[in-house]
Amino acid sequence: MAGPSFTVNSSHIIPHGKLLEGITYDERTDTLYYIDIPAGSVFVSPNAANKPLGVPNSYVVSASVGVIGLTSDPNKLVCGVEDGISVLDLATGEVENIREFPNGNIAKGKKLRSNDGSVAPDGSFWVGTMDDSEEESLGSMWLLKNKESELKELWSGAGIPNGINWDLSRNIVYWTDSFKETIYKYNYNPETAEIDLDSKTPWFSGVSTPDGSCIDKDGNLYVALWGSNKVVRVTPECKVDMEWKFPSKNMTCCAFGDKDFKTLYVTSADLGEDDEPDTNDNGAAVYRIDLADLNIQGVPKNKFIV
Repeated sequence: MAGPSFTVNSSHIIPHGKLLEGITYDERTDTLYYIDIPAGSVFVSPNAANKPLGVPNSYVVSASVGVIGLTSDPNKLVCGVEDGISVLDLATGEVENIREFPNGNIAKGKKLRSNDGSVAPDGSFWVGTMDDSEEESLGSMWLLKNKESELKELWSGAGIPNGINWDLSRNIVYWTDSFKETIYKYNYNPETAEIDLDSKTPWFSGVSTPDGSCIDKDGNLYVALWGSNKVVRVTPECKVDMEWKFPSKNMTCCAFGDKDFKTLYVTSADLGEDDEPDTNDNGAAVYRIDLADLNIQGVPKNKFIV
């Protein structure tokens, strides 16, 4: 790797949870959100930019939750859960199940669940499903245009869907299949909000296991690497030019936040049952990195139409 490497030692939430993911920031309310997948929990941290990180309030939305997205209503989140798509009302705590995946979300006799996804520039919600046992590529990528529309399957054969980002300056969609340890890119038509499935091209691979990611205003991807204790920056030319090292082994997701989007929030997971305990590993935690001095700025999250 050419470029600077940084070590992150502080500014983490008290380690808690099992598999923290889905980090999301809402600039309208200065609120940080993230999830614990196997607990089915959504964590909510208001006034995120102006206070030390701690264990925030939480809502249980289902048996598991794989992804959350902001909506046109600041008091509601769209959630990909094990059997479909739900909307969480933050004011009341109520969960409205709005769509179910076909066939009970079972493929070849195996149970699937939601994993990562995102809200597209046109306000649609994209959510991936995966084999809960992580043994086969049985999942799909689904699109829900708005709360009133029907689910549309974009493609099947997904292993562990992760990290979907839109680079509108280059008309590209990036999508990660962690099962294949690869980020793919597709051509995207912003006028029709359609993806060219035939343009699928392997783009980034061979560097640990890419997990969740986010994009900055210049089209650079920030990719959490599972099993490596790193987040790396990948340029549009597919060059790793920066990296951040954390005291957690399994990095899962990242997102820009705070009012100026010059802060990077990063989630991690615990060591897992097969790993030896390590007193230097924070396990499942949330980290906050100030990037203002590096002239790095992210972009706001898109909002799902409710």
